[in-house]
Amino acid sequence: MIKESFNRFQCKFYLFTLLLTGFLTATVARPPIVVINQGYRLVINSDKGTIESFQATNNGGIDDLLIPRHGLLPVFKIEFMSAPGKFQTVNSSDARKISVTKTIEASGDIIVLNFEGVGKLDVNARVTVRCPNDKPLTYWSMELDNRTAMWVGHIQFPVIEIPFDDNPTEENCGHILSSLYDGVLLGPIKPGMVAGAWRTSRRNTPETWRSTNYPRECTIQMMAYYKPTAGLYMACEDPAGTPKLVAPMLEPDGVTMVGHYPGTQTGHTKLPYEVVLGTFRGNWYSAAAIYRDWAEKQPFCAVKLADRINYPKWVLEPLVGATFPMRGQADWDPPAAINPEYTPATNALPYLDKLAAAFNAPLMPIIFNWENAGPWVQPGAFPPVGGQAKMLEFMKKAKAKGWHPMLYGNGVNWVVAQKNTGYDGMPYFKTHGGDSAIVHRWDGSTGAAVGWRTLYNTCVASGPARKMILGMTRGMAQLNPDAIQQFDQGVGAVACYSTQHGHSPVPGPWMTAAFTSLLKQDNETARSVNPKVAISSEGAPPEVYLQSFDFWDARTGGGGEMMCPLYSFVYHQYLNGHSGSYTNSVNDEALRAFVARALVSGYFLNFTLRDKGRVEYDWDQPWERSVPDQLAITDWAARATKLRNGIGRDYLIYGRMLQPWNVTNMTKRDYGYGKEPLVQSGTWQAADGRIAVVLANYADVYQSPRVTLEGRGKKHVIIYNDDQVQALELELPSVIDLRMPARSVGMIEVK
Repeated sequence: MIKESFNRFQCKFYLFTLLLTGFLTATVARPPIVVINQGYRLVINSDKGTIESFQATNNGGIDDLLIPRHGLLPVFKIEFMSAPGKFQTVNSSDARKISVTKTIEASGDIIVLNFEGVGKLDVNARVTVRCPNDKPLTYWSMELDNRTAMWVGHIQFPVIEIPFDDNPTEENCGHILSSLYDGVLLGPIKPGMVAGAWRTSRRNTPETWRSTNYPRECTIQMMAYYKPTAGLYMACEDPAGTPKLVAPMLEPDGVTMVGHYPGTQTGHTKLPYEVVLGTFRGNWYSAAAIYRDWAEKQPFCAVKLADRINYPKWVLEPLVGATFPMRGQADWDPPAAINPEYTPATNALPYLDKLAAAFNAPLMPIIFNWENAGPWVQPGAFPPVGGQAKMLEFMKKAKAKGWHPMLYGNGVNWVVAQKNTGYDGMPYFKTHGGDSAIVHRWDGSTGAAVGWRTLYNTCVASGPARKMILGMTRGMAQLNPDAIQQFDQGVGAVACYSTQHGHSPVPGPWMTAAFTSLLKQDNETARSVNPKVAISSEGAPPEVYLQSFDFWDARTGGGGEMMCPLYSFVYHQYLNGHSGSYTNSVNDEALRAFVARALVSGYFLNFTLRDKGRVEYDWDQPWERSVPDQLAITDWAARATKLRNGIGRDYLIYGRMLQPWNVTNMTKRDYGYGKEPLVQSGTWQAADGRIAVVLANYADVYQSPRVTLEGRGKKHVIIYNDDQVQALELELPSVIDLRMPARSVGMIEVK
């Protein structure tokens, strides 16, 4: 009896031990996957398939680049569209089964993460991470097996979140680089920071992800985060320019970055490119240099500016833009009254003659508010204000003077009302297929944007939209300008969810394909009328479209965080820009600062005019402010233009921007966007390897910048300081102390 009881107890104990062992085995976490490589330490949670941490390991130190407890975030999120306006979001942490493996190969480690039954759906995913031994970069790819009938609205991948600054100061704060505008540098990084277009905040909400910004207002598919000790690099190596959302998105505890739009439904989907995450040390130039190394090998960089066939060479000669409104003072001001000094356009010629003489350079007269129905009305633009005959006469006489006149269009917008002129374009809109041309938002709505003008974004895949846009371009070309800027307000397609335009009902590759074909047709249309017309864009054109443009119109030029010539750093050898006067010119010194920034960034100049042909402080401002010192600003612009097209030509027109050499010992000013030096500087390399530091002292007093020359060995150095020239033989590295006169330009050339 005792033995039998003992046996029963022994059996129960054995079963309990088995159950306990199984329970412990099931709950004990597997060790994480760790990759320690050149410049970084990556930790992947083996059970959850999440990114625990990504750290920089420069110079023996360790810097966390992601928020604490980052492993609680999924590695991807997918939003499916089950029906028009109906969405469902799932993420990797919702998978029924997760497995993570690491393979060690001679070239580096490879991590594979498999996710089965994501979000309790018949959806499987695979993430592959390549970690080459010889780079501080990792390469992330993703495949999706979607056995549902739902469309893939977007994919956030890899989900990474960077932290807000902890008690930031000017010296220790973090920065975020993005390609909005011509390049924007944000910082300090904190809740409520400016992180979107038109200096607003962009927050991470489901609705935000239902539209794209690349390739459109964002032009380069990379971002970077850095602090004084380390930086995080993120880029998509996608030569096809598949639509994405590449932008800083505010979360409660940090900032996230990137989303993808494959535009697929049932079946197998693989992102056709890799996402690169890596570390670097330095500033935004260091991150941009990583991207440039990749970009210059892509098809859109096949031909440099100097080698382009049938290129309008006048763009590369001395040139200053002069932008004037035929009516109204800005875009928006009522009553949009006719300006007699500019209407008809021939009335502007005497004022432009004086400016050309003051600038000592040919002009590029840019005419805006010329449209018949009201400022920025498209397609109701013809005949132009003042009559077609007078506009043609203006173009002929301007060209005879060696000038190159230009007209603005209005992008992919269909304007149906102008508040300041009383224009009502709805009857035309209705009878010309407008309803079938416009973008459908994610919720099915198609309402217009209402303000001083009422407009619809059109879908570039629809026939009526393309007909309207091409008709506008043809009409401008028939007015015989030397340049047309049809694509304002974003160079690219707007996301559309219509089921009636012949594209998938979600954003996807169709957008890039449709805009590429539209751009080709648009250029052909313009040149069928005017074979030598140049094509420009408002803001830098997205990289995948750059070979279709002849120059571009920079839309910032402001100081502080607004002064970030990212596009010029990456692509100046392929396409030059001019600096549109859209800045924070609060006084004469700030206006001169705008010129100085433009010069050292490689732009040619452009000014907005107010009444009587006088240079204005800013674009889009009423004529109520004081008038800038005209003699001072035109003289300053003439000096800058002379340097750019003279001793600086090989650098500032055909050259390649470098990470700037150190220039110190200067006073700083803050014009509203952060402190900046009174001597602007840029470092450039000519095609033959020569290097130059370009300097512009826009202050009213002498400045004494100290310039550090980098390199090794004995070099021939030429110093151009205002009208003085000095030749030296120096052993590099070396330091040069200059004394620059007030309002002077200069250059140090190293041969």
